[in-house]
Amino acid sequence: MLTLPNLLTASRIGLVPLLFLALSLDGSMRFVAALAIAVLAEITDLLDGWVARTFNQQSEFGEQFDPLADSLYRIGAFTALATAGLIPVWAILVFAWRDVLVSYARLMMQSRGAAVGARLSGKLKAIVQGIAIIALLGAPLIPASWLAPNLAASLAEASFWVAVAVTVWSCVDYLVAGVKPASDRA
Repeated sequence: MLTLPNLLTASRIGLVPLLFLALSLDGSMRFVAALAIAVLAEITDLLDGWVARTFNQQSEFGEQFDPLADSLYRIGAFTALATAGLIPVWAILVFAWRDVLVSYARLMMQSRGAAVGARLSGKLKAIVQGIAIIALLGAPLIPASWLAPNLAASLAEASFWVAVAVTVWSCVDYLVAGVKPASDRA
């Protein structure tokens, strides 16, 4: 269990309190620190699977631990963003409920002898959520003189709304896949 891929995965969970701490700082340093933490978390998400495959360190534990760490990190990150006033609080429910619903749907299907593996919508959801977190933390750091007034904030807000929409779509996609007969699943 103490493999490099699993340590990379676990680090995402450990970065959540640091993200809250960073956003509690004063001034623009809070965004610099929080952005660095978010970028590091996304890098670990890219690296853990690659390292596991490249160095033949794949495990059943790692396959189950990775989506849990992803959920805990991203829900924690969106909670930190809401606490900092960067997104509405209700959005946490969208992100959390999607992950809980998909997880329980997969467990119920597994108990029936069926399974829904990772789907394209889930991969896109992870990418779009990661981009939104980074955009929301990075936008306050972009000087107004670099872009049209409020363009960075508008793009960050747009990335948030895209993340909400893709998250909802991904939830529906997994739930629909779970009710289809096994022969119809893609």
